[in-house]
Amino acid sequence: MKSILTHIVAICGLLLTISCGEDRTYEYEEKTQHNQWMYDVMVDKYLWADTLSAYEPTWKNFFATPAEFLATLASKTGHTDSWSYVEVDTVSSDSHERGNFNHINSYGFDFTLMTDPTGQTTKSVLRVLTVYGGSPADRAGLMRGDFICSFDSYKISSSNMARLQKGVARSLEVCHLGVDELEGEFYWEDTVSVSLPASEYVEDGAFPVYQVINVNDTLVGYLMCNRLLAYPVEQGEGRTSSTVYQDELDQIMAQLKGVGVTELVLDLRLCNFGTLDMAVRLASYVVAPQYLGTSFAKTFHNEKYASEDTDLFYDSSLGNLGLSRVYILTSSYTQGAAEWLIHGLQTTMGEENVILVGQSTNGQYVMTEEVGHEYYVRLFPVVAYVADGNGDYDYGSLSPTLNINEFDYVSLADYGSPSEILLYTAIQHIRGLISQNDSEDEENSDETADDEGGEEDETDESAEEETVE
Repeated sequence: MKSILTHIVAICGLLLTISCGEDRTYEYEEKTQHNQWMYDVMVDKYLWADTLSAYEPTWKNFFATPAEFLATLASKTGHTDSWSYVEVDTVSSDSHERGNFNHINSYGFDFTLMTDPTGQTTKSVLRVLTVYGGSPADRAGLMRGDFICSFDSYKISSSNMARLQKGVARSLEVCHLGVDELEGEFYWEDTVSVSLPASEYVEDGAFPVYQVINVNDTLVGYLMCNRLLAYPVEQGEGRTSSTVYQDELDQIMAQLKGVGVTELVLDLRLCNFGTLDMAVRLASYVVAPQYLGTSFAKTFHNEKYASEDTDLFYDSSLGNLGLSRVYILTSSYTQGAAEWLIHGLQTTMGEENVILVGQSTNGQYVMTEEVGHEYYVRLFPVVAYVADGNGDYDYGSLSPTLNINEFDYVSLADYGSPSEILLYTAIQHIRGLISQNDSEDEENSDETADDEGGEEDETDESAEEETVE
């Protein structure tokens, strides 16, 4: 018996020795190969690749998630980089979401939390800011300016509002705000029940609203651009070769030119994603005609890829509108291609002729690019500075000429309505009724917000919408 036990112990020891000496190199490589690949790409293509040359990640770094690993690399450069990102095929996330809305899986509306605007209670409500066409929220009948007072019998609070970003079908209690003209007080006009379908992929159109507004016999074009893309990104089908959005832009501009608009309001408050090519195209339509053929923007890559630096020019082959100035509506969502467009126009035409209405933009002066797709990971690092025609890329956030925060106003009119506060402000400036100082001193005050209804009547008399077919 003792002999048998001795043999068993010996065999166990041998097995333990063999186990401890097992080569696990392949297992390590398999679990870290995506980050190893990302590191190789970053030290090659990344705009600040030279700053990574002295940094060597540890084996622990390589076991991080792709997003964590990318953040680690970016933090070692000495540059602030909030723009590079990764997409993992097995994870449904949207790198270009706006507030409480994302394209990948959502109910299709953005909202903000606020206290009962009537002042009658201290209850929280959600104010609907934007409803995207064709989305579950749009099909349910939700509208910009609605208030959600409860859902599925839950009271609204900061702890549960995320449930209205995505999920199962829900029942909403939607309230509409009324105004007592004599007392100047708000009250709940009615409450309706709304059935909200389950969340899904939502592809918001690039140009959801456009029209012509007659302002004292001056034809003002209005165009809302949410994404400066040539084609939609459709779920499950990846990137297509279609130019549907580019074609739509060309058709809209031809119609605006055909009716003879002499002023243009370009609404970029929700534009947070796009390409440089589409920015050039839109800029070529709205720039003052004498600048066609001149430099619009330049790109600067790292030293290894300096041969890819480009100089982009305003395209004189397009049907330029012949404007001398342009109004652009902005918000904190405005970033990337929209900012390249604005800064390029400001440099070319002068800031006095590119009039920004709204809030300061986000401040993206660099370009990201998908440089590969390996191991279920798509990598979008910063690869270039995007400068204006003079080569200046150190511009950051862009400040408005007329500083207006639309959320200081309890009533939110539809996008494109002459009474919508940002468009209304642009129209008043076109009419010569306000200046930059007026905007800072009066337009952004609570008193102006409360009196907005009276001023809207004046606007409606002098600004009539024309249908652009």
